[in-house]
Amino acid sequence: MIRPAAAADLPALHALWVRYREETGDDGGRDAGAWEHWMLPRISAGDVRVGLVERRIAAYVAWQAVTAPPGPRDLRIVELYVHPDGRGQRIGSGLLARAIDAARQRACGRAVLASNVHDQAVRSLAEPFGFALDGEALVLPLRQG
Repeated sequence: MIRPAAAADLPALHALWVRYREETGDDGGRDAGAWEHWMLPRISAGDVRVGLVERRIAAYVAWQAVTAPPGPRDLRIVELYVHPDGRGQRIGSGLLARAIDAARQRACGRAVLASNVHDQAVRSLAEPFGFALDGEALVLPLRQG
């Protein structure tokens, strides 16, 4: 099951973020306090979804719509992580699909996945949706309408 994140999910999300850091060594340039300060507004804005396995949060995706002049508005998928217990159950695909839907609803020109894009597992998840490597990000151009 996938649902919007709530503020009460922050401890479980933090535990997943710590696990992600341990697996990848990538902390996105944030310490735990800065991460929580960044994550709470994303949750309040509806920009975080969680994936549950046996009623326990096992995955999450967080995004942020940004405008990079002179180009179109992008939806940047900043964090996408699935705990090993949730892998192979299509939770990552479901979370990525929710982010793409959010990008379309916000009339973004592209969805941009900017985390661990050289990791084969990330590429295997994103490429079937049409994402392609563009510099240091996986990019999906979106058609509106």
